[in-house]
Amino acid sequence: MTESTSTIRPYIVLLMLFLFQTLNFFDKLVFGLSAVPMMKELAITPQQFGLIGSSFFLLFSISGVLVGLFVIGRVPMKWILVALALIWSISQIPIYFSSSVTVLVACRILLGLGEGPGLPTALHACQNWFHPQKRSVPSAIVVQGISVGLLAGGPILTYLIVNHGWRSGFLFCGVIGLVWIAGWLLVGGEGPYASKSHKSDAIVSDEAPIPAAKLWLDPTVIGVIIMSTMSYWIVGMSATWLPPFLQQGLGYSQGQTGSIISAVYVFQSPLLLLGSWVAQRMLLNGVSRRKALGSASGYALLAAGLALIGSVYVSGPLQLALVAIAFAAPSLTTIYGPITLGAIAPAVQRGRLIVVIYSANAASALVSNAVTGMIVQAAGPDHVTQGYANAMMFTAVILLIGAVSAFALIFPERSLERFGRIPRFANRVQEA
Repeated sequence: MTESTSTIRPYIVLLMLFLFQTLNFFDKLVFGLSAVPMMKELAITPQQFGLIGSSFFLLFSISGVLVGLFVIGRVPMKWILVALALIWSISQIPIYFSSSVTVLVACRILLGLGEGPGLPTALHACQNWFHPQKRSVPSAIVVQGISVGLLAGGPILTYLIVNHGWRSGFLFCGVIGLVWIAGWLLVGGEGPYASKSHKSDAIVSDEAPIPAAKLWLDPTVIGVIIMSTMSYWIVGMSATWLPPFLQQGLGYSQGQTGSIISAVYVFQSPLLLLGSWVAQRMLLNGVSRRKALGSASGYALLAAGLALIGSVYVSGPLQLALVAIAFAAPSLTTIYGPITLGAIAPAVQRGRLIVVIYSANAASALVSNAVTGMIVQAAGPDHVTQGYANAMMFTAVILLIGAVSAFALIFPERSLERFGRIPRFANRVQEA
């Protein structure tokens, strides 16, 4: 048995990809947790803060698309992830030594450059190590790094910020990124389901590429693009705007905010695992991909949108429960979407499709962070609470649009039938 097909290595790689995503969201969360002291010290208005938050996404989508088009398939996954994590680290450390808004913006832009391809690349790397029908739970574990990053990051980074100043959080994120790189250099590599691995495997070797126009203009692919873009509106703004929303919109202290964010993502953690496990069991039991992945994505965004609307009208524990649903449920689409794309696309096109779409959709975060700041600012300094309520209502509409697109367009079985009309691709439909 070779190293790449050993029974233990896939799970070691999975653990490292999980930690990769954990560090990813440490890096995102530290900016939001530092918001209030940073805004006070640097005299930043809410609108300016929103623009600085948006700067993170300036190159986020562009870098992801470029990596998907020109790097995936040409450079080993091991070195792609090393390069991304290195960019994360070197973009955080200078903030600790500077009081310049210009340096802050430059570092956020650089961080976005490195993080743009992060999640989709990690998901593609994960799929290279597991059989197509057994990718839901491993994918969920990778995405679970988001929950753990926010869960652990809340109290850890809040402690550092409160006791050692807001800059200390950025230094901490930079250092742990370097530690991760050292570990990944020891265990990272290609998996048995990578497009160039195990050519004798029918899953890989018999698949010919689908004509690009036919693949990218397929209704299911378009549905995933719209659904994931609307979903990322709130995923992208959560690390930036959820902490100040809890503090300035709902009146919690900075210390309470760290604990509340942890509690919110305590809910997300079992939700992702349960949702992925149910989807995997459904697929193994012969339930259609339409129900297990497409409809499930729609229901996740529908629940999130309705919960966000409800959260502005109630208070106390119920309000926090609705906020948890609103900010946690959209992450399920980050699991279902890539699995849907992986089910309908050949291995030789899977990585590019996933990385390009799930990088390009982050452009919505560039808009969402700026728009949220504008909406909050428009309410005026005497009506900050109403400003946050208005921003959350607008976000809810975005989520509902994503739900409609999932219900209306994502039909993987129909896509496989259409692709089956291409003679060289007919075998895939029979195997599926």
